[in-house]
Amino acid sequence: MNRKEDLLPFPFPSRDGLGPLPEFAELRRHTPVVKVRLPSGDTAWLVTRHADVRRVLADPRFSRSRATRGEGPRINRTTTLPDSILAADPPDHSRLRKLIAPALTGRRAEAMRSSIALLTDDLLMKLARQPSPRDLVAHFTRPLPLAVICDLLGTPRVDGERLDAWNEALRSVTARSDAEVTAAVEEMTDYLIGLIAAKRADPAQDMLSALIAARDEGDQLSEGELISFCIVLLAGGYGTTSNRLAGLVHLLLEQPERYALLCREPALIPSAVEELLRYAQATLGANLRVATEDTVLGGVKIKEGEAVIAPTSSANHDEHIYPEPDLLDLTRAAPSHLAFGHGAHFCAGAQLARVQIQEALTGLTRHFPSLHAAARPDWTSGLTTRAPRTLPVGW
Repeated sequence: MNRKEDLLPFPFPSRDGLGPLPEFAELRRHTPVVKVRLPSGDTAWLVTRHADVRRVLADPRFSRSRATRGEGPRINRTTTLPDSILAADPPDHSRLRKLIAPALTGRRAEAMRSSIALLTDDLLMKLARQPSPRDLVAHFTRPLPLAVICDLLGTPRVDGERLDAWNEALRSVTARSDAEVTAAVEEMTDYLIGLIAAKRADPAQDMLSALIAARDEGDQLSEGELISFCIVLLAGGYGTTSNRLAGLVHLLLEQPERYALLCREPALIPSAVEELLRYAQATLGANLRVATEDTVLGGVKIKEGEAVIAPTSSANHDEHIYPEPDLLDLTRAAPSHLAFGHGAHFCAGAQLARVQIQEALTGLTRHFPSLHAAARPDWTSGLTTRAPRTLPVGW
């Protein structure tokens, strides 16, 4: 299987739902390191076992910078935000991460818990006054993380719909043309340029004002890095958390006894969130990395300059690590997992996302103990992630 046209195409076809992907299971068992063909026409090595995924994510010989700059392999031929923290290797990545770390510590996330709980209660009380059924995405799982990240970063909540459209374009693999994705990035960049100018004129106590000060006073990042930072924080802090929350609620309602269990035993929610994050096959692909020298993964030689994809969704179902990995067990002791990544690029906002999901499920089970699926959700397609676009629920 050397010819490009004979290679397995990746990402795999999108399916509705968040259940285990059989392609990953088959590869983990028989071909844990395999060459695949990307939508761009380039090739990459796909690794599927937990140990290999962890190694790729942590080993500096697998470079993010090489995968976003120059003429190397690409998933598709769209703008890759080469100035962003997601595209950087240390020491640039370390420099950028230090700028946002103070605002996203576990202690800061816990300090925000009470305000997130209040926001959750407010949204759910408004929902309760609506006639049933209603779309939980529109009324809860989207506005909650949007409000949290907008308040933290300092962007207006009223711009949510535009941010939502841009966020979806940024996650496109085949859903949008390259030209549409590039146009969305340009529109978002123009929006942020205007917002940054307004913040420069009237700074506030928010992350964006702090980043602007780091740019203007400390010269710790470039203007391009500042804009890319904002795009990544909005897309990650809002889009990823919104999609995950909607997906996890869907998993609970898919089998009503799961939701009923958390209603009866709310103390299970923190550990149940970790199991839900492990189980949910929400991420179809992964950020590309490029080998900076010849190395060996899973007995396969990876040559310098070749691309590698290490999907955490597959690693989180590795039979060598998790007993009965395809069983969603909400009573399982909180499992360690790779849903937030690993190594230098471990999600900086992981604890904030955890707090939001925990408070969201706590609020839902308290306000709506009879919550149930009212219709089949619509699902995203052609994106790097799987998530409900709508989630019709009744109570």
